[in-house]
Amino acid sequence: MSEPMVELDGESPEKLERQARTRLAEADLSGAAGLLEHAALSWQRTGNADRAGTCWLLAASTLRLAGSMEASAHAARCAEALVLPDALRRGVDMELAEQALACGDAVLARERFSALLEQHGRHIDDPLRAMVLQRRAAAALGAHDERGAAADFCAAAVLMQSLGHGADAQTAHLAAASCLLVVDAPAAEAIWQGVDQQPARDGSAAARQGLVGAQIALALDQPVLALERLARARQGALDARDATSYLAASVQAASLLEQQGRAQDAYARLAAAWVTLGDLLGKEPAANLVRPALAGLRERLGEAEFQRVRQAHDAQRQRA
Repeated sequence: MSEPMVELDGESPEKLERQARTRLAEADLSGAAGLLEHAALSWQRTGNADRAGTCWLLAASTLRLAGSMEASAHAARCAEALVLPDALRRGVDMELAEQALACGDAVLARERFSALLEQHGRHIDDPLRAMVLQRRAAAALGAHDERGAAADFCAAAVLMQSLGHGADAQTAHLAAASCLLVVDAPAAEAIWQGVDQQPARDGSAAARQGLVGAQIALALDQPVLALERLARARQGALDARDATSYLAASVQAASLLEQQGRAQDAYARLAAAWVTLGDLLGKEPAANLVRPALAGLRERLGEAEFQRVRQAHDAQRQRA
């Protein structure tokens, strides 16, 4: 909840807004929201509905980010009750949709995002429309409508591509492919292939693309292709010094190799990850990240077989 509503005698609404901006800069979300609520009430007393609505809307968004959902809903209702210009009304409707999503009501959130597009469609520019489509896609996923989510992500990608935001368009297309993984793997692969025709903008993008592509390959029962894509993901993650993606690609590759009966190769993949992550993060953090995967391999193989695999790997390394 925001701070208790007490009178701030002598404080103008402009000063309260400035103080709220200072609190936001200090990451004091609850304090900022309380000041914005006071400013909103002050603007209402002067008859300035536009400024009051703006403050209520900012308070609602700030409280939502702080996790104070009941207080956020109250602030949004205060804004909704005012006579506001279209731009602010769109903002209030967007906030109400975001609140529903944050509260876990994906169906209601999707309805509200759809209503926003229907009611304000003519006045929403392409960048905002792309954002709303992506938020509606998130709501569709929460409502277990993977195809609807993929359609919205693809529509957003088309808009972003037309705006010259190719990297963002690729990210949205990958999100669409991920949505379709379980329900329509061939369609997911088609989307992924379209992304793959364009060069990744950096290592992080290449890692993300490889990880998604590997999951699609597995859904299509193509483990060899999945391993190839995981290798691309590892290289992209290494280029970006992205330890999280590198670990994910390495552990997934080791798991696939183990499933194929290639225990020594699986061990080698995890051992290489330990060394590489050690270069990126330091020895102890790397050990903490890789040990669980190695422990799992040891448990599944049994101690004797694990030791045999490790010794064979070490001997091969020495010969090399």
